[in-house]
Amino acid sequence: MKKSYKSEKVNSAIKKALSEIFIYDMPIKDNMITIVQVDTASDLSKSDIYITALKDADKLAEELNKKSGYIGHLLGNRIKIRKIPQLRFIPVPQPSL
Repeated sequence: MKKSYKSEKVNSAIKKALSEIFIYDMPIKDNMITIVQVDTASDLSKSDIYITALKDADKLAEELNKKSGYIGHLLGNRIKIRKIPQLRFIPVPQPSL
């Protein structure tokens, strides 16, 4: 299914804002997080954020999901959209070398 321009713009804004949040507002200690992709529902109800991490992405995703309400609050301060979606962080498995 092809994504609309609006959803791509929202996904891009969320990705950029979350990157800034993880750098300035909620720095992750002893780990590095990368936001690979953001998929937001067309009605802005849910947003799946695919992440990788230097160490234990599964544990980090679990911690971020517990703090998703607070992260959503910080996201609402950074971007102006009609409704802040419910955030769900999903770890992406890294290929083994």
